[in-house]
Amino acid sequence: MSFPPERAGKRLIISLALHSAAIIAFQLALMQLISIVQWHHFAYMIISIAMLGFGASGTLLALARERLLAISHWLVPLLMTVSGLCMMIAFPITRAGVFQFDVYLLFVESSQFPVLAANYLIFFVPFFAGALAIGILFIKHTREIGTYYFSNLLGSGIGGLLVLFVLGKVYPQSVPPLAGLLSVAAGLLCINRKYFSLHLVAGILAIFTAIFIIREPGQVPISQYKGLAQAMNLPEAEIIHRKPDIHGLVEVVSSPALRFAPALSLSFTGDVPVKKNIFVNGDFYGVIPRYSCGQQNHILDYTTQALPWAIKKGSKVLMINAGEGAPLAHAFSHQPSHVDAIIPNAGVVKMMKTVFSEESGGLFLHDRLHIHTKEARNFLASVSGKQYDLILLPQQDAFGGNAGINALQENYTMTLESFSLMWEHLSDDGLIAVSTWIDYPARTSLKLLSTLVQTLSEKGVSKPGQHIAAVRSWGTITYVLKKSPLTRGEIKNIRAFSARLYFDPLLLPDIQDEERQRFNAAEDEDFFSYVDNIMAGEEGFMEEYGFMIHPARDNKPYFSQFLKLKNIPRMVEIFGSGQVPFLELGYLIVLVTLAQSTILALVFIILPLLRLRKSQKSKGGTLMYFGALGIGYMFVEIILIQRFVLYFGHPAYAISAVISTMLVASGLGSLTSGKLPAIPRLPALIGIIIAIMLLAYTFLLTPVLQGTIAGSLPVKIIISLLLIGIPSYFKGMMFPLGIRYISEYDISQTPWAWGINGSFSVISTSLAMVIAVESGFMTVMAIAVSCYLIASSMFVFHRKIFRQNTKTRSIL
Repeated sequence: MSFPPERAGKRLIISLALHSAAIIAFQLALMQLISIVQWHHFAYMIISIAMLGFGASGTLLALARERLLAISHWLVPLLMTVSGLCMMIAFPITRAGVFQFDVYLLFVESSQFPVLAANYLIFFVPFFAGALAIGILFIKHTREIGTYYFSNLLGSGIGGLLVLFVLGKVYPQSVPPLAGLLSVAAGLLCINRKYFSLHLVAGILAIFTAIFIIREPGQVPISQYKGLAQAMNLPEAEIIHRKPDIHGLVEVVSSPALRFAPALSLSFTGDVPVKKNIFVNGDFYGVIPRYSCGQQNHILDYTTQALPWAIKKGSKVLMINAGEGAPLAHAFSHQPSHVDAIIPNAGVVKMMKTVFSEESGGLFLHDRLHIHTKEARNFLASVSGKQYDLILLPQQDAFGGNAGINALQENYTMTLESFSLMWEHLSDDGLIAVSTWIDYPARTSLKLLSTLVQTLSEKGVSKPGQHIAAVRSWGTITYVLKKSPLTRGEIKNIRAFSARLYFDPLLLPDIQDEERQRFNAAEDEDFFSYVDNIMAGEEGFMEEYGFMIHPARDNKPYFSQFLKLKNIPRMVEIFGSGQVPFLELGYLIVLVTLAQSTILALVFIILPLLRLRKSQKSKGGTLMYFGALGIGYMFVEIILIQRFVLYFGHPAYAISAVISTMLVASGLGSLTSGKLPAIPRLPALIGIIIAIMLLAYTFLLTPVLQGTIAGSLPVKIIISLLLIGIPSYFKGMMFPLGIRYISEYDISQTPWAWGINGSFSVISTSLAMVIAVESGFMTVMAIAVSCYLIASSMFVFHRKIFRQNTKTRSIL
C-alpha cells in the first residue's frame, strides 16, 4: 500500500523541512560542544564537515544516480532515520578514549592528526546520510526544485532558532539526541508502507537511543589544558554548581587549593584567600568574591590593577566586562558613588544574585551598582553623553601566556573604534585603565600600548607621553590613559605607589631608565626599547617586529591575533619548530583545518567527479556557476555573522540570527524562483542585483549597524531581517534556477552541480576566516561580490552550456 501521489508529495515536503531543521540544529549543537571540549576555533571545522557531507553526497549521486533514484521510495526515509541515529551517537563515540584528541598536542604528537581525521569522519557520517536524502529528493523532483529547496531552507532556518532556545534550557550534550529525533520523525513521516517493518525497527532503535543519552548525558571530556580540567586535578576539587546557558555552560569549582593571588606584590604579607572558581565552557571566568559593606581594602590593592585608584579616586566608574565581581568588590572598597558594570553573561549575573548572593555579601545587589547584561560597544553607544571618572577594562591574556588560543575570537571591546568611544565617555580628567599579564615574547603588552598611542593620535594629541603611565610588577603591567595631561602630583603618586609595593614604573612623562628595573628584572631588556619605539610612533618598528602589534580595528577585530604568516620561517629559526605552535596556536589550527578540509574535499568530491568527465558534456559553466555560488554564499554568511556579533553582542545570537534569516529568506527566494519564466536572462540579472547589494554592504553595512546599535531589540531585529533577508531572498533563487537549467541541458550533471557547490562551501568556511584575518572583512565581502558576478557571467558568456537543446529556448 502507498499514499496517493499528492499526499505523498506533501508528506515528503514536510519531512524534508523536519530533516533540514535537524541537520542545522545538530551542526550548531556540535559547534557549542566542540567549543567546550576544545576551543571555539573548531566551530569552523564543524561547518566544513557539514558542507563536506553535502558535497560528498553529490559525488555519490553523480556516480550512482540511476540506482539511487530507483530505490529512493524506501532509501530516503531510511537515510533520514539513520542520519538521526548517527546524530545521537556521533559525539558520544568521540568521547571514547581512542578518539579523543587535544589541540595542544596536534603539533607535538603526530598521532593526533589521525585522531583528528577520525573525528572528521565520525561527524561526517550523519551529515552525509542526511545530505544524501536531501540530494535524492532534489534530483528526483527537479521540476519542483523551488518548492523542495524552500522546504529545505525553511526547515534549516527554524532549526537554527530552535537551538538558540534549547541551548539555554538543557545541557549541550543533550541537544544532538533531540536534533536526531527530528530526523527520525521525518523518516517515519514519509515511511514507505512496503518497507514499514525495516523503517519501524530503525526508528524505535533511534528513539530508545535518544532517551538513554538524554537520561544519562554523562560528562563532556574537555582538554586537559583547559582551566576547568586543571582545577579538577587539585585536592578535594568538586563541581558544586552547573547550569546551562545560551552564553555557555557555567560551572563553579570548589577546592581548598584554589587561591586568588593575581601577581601579588612581594610586599603582601597577609593570607591568600581561598576562592571558588567560575568556568564558562571549561574556560576560567573568575572567582566568587567575598564582599563586606564598608570594607576599606582588597587583595587587588596589592596588584598593579590598583594603579588608577592611586592616581585618583573616581566617583563615577564604568567597569567593562566586570566578570564575576572580584574587580567590582575592589572598586567598592574605594567608595565610588556610582558604578556601571558591563557583564554580558546573564547566566553568571543571575547566579551571583541568587545562588551565591550570600557568599558574595550581596555584591551584585549593591544599591550603587548598575549591571548591564550587554556588550561594551552596545552599552557605550546607548549612553551618549554620559561621562565617567574611571573606565576599567578586564585584565588581558593569562599567566604565562595563552598560546594564541584566542587569536580568532572577535574582540570589539579592544579595537580602536572602541577606545575612541571610551575616550568620548571620559570626564575632563578621566582615566582608562587596562592590565595585562606579561608575555614572552612580548605581544599583548605591546599591542595594548600601540592601541593607546594610536587612540591619542586619532584624538589629536601630539604628545602621548604626557597622557600615558604604566607600572610593571613581576607578572603584570597596568596601563593608564588620561584624557588630560598627567599632573606632577599624579606622577608623584605613581612613584610612591610603585615604591610601596615593589613595582617599577614603565612609563611616566619624566621616566628615567634606572627606574624601570629597580625591583623587577625584565626577562628581555629589549622590551623597554620596544616600548619607547611605540611611544615615539615608529611605524617602521611595528612593521619589522616579528608579531602583529598594530592596533585592532572593527574591520579586523582580532586583538589576540599576533601571527604574521611571512614571519613563520623566522620564528622557527629563533624559537624552534616545536615551540612556534605554542606561541600562536589558534591561527595555526584554522590553517590546519583549511588544509584538512581541502584535502578531504578533493578526496570525497573533486577526484571522483573527474572520472565522469569522459561521459558528460561541457562542464566549465557548471563548475564556475555552482562553485561561485558555494564560495559567495558562505563568504557572505561568515562575514554577516562577524558583523552581527557586534550588533547583537554575543556570537550565539549572531549565528542563529544570521543563519536562520539567511536560510528562511533564501527559501522564500527559492519558492519564488519556481514561478519565474525559464529564461537565462533571469539568473544573470539576479546575480548582478546580488553583487550590487553586496558591494553596497561592503561600504555601508558597518555604518548602518553602528548607527542603530543603540536601538531597542525589536528595532534591531527588524533592521537585521531587512539587511540579512533582502540579499538572501535573491541568493535563494540562484541555486534552483541553475539546477533547472542544468537538468534541461544534461540531467546527469545535476548531482555533479550539487557536489561542486558543496566542495567549494567546504573550503570557503576556513578560507573566509584566513582572508578576514589577513586582509579584513571588506576584502572577504569584495570576493563574495566577485563570485556572484562570475555566476552571473556564466549566463552571459557561456549561455550555450545552459541552453535547452530545443529551438524554443530564448537566447540572450
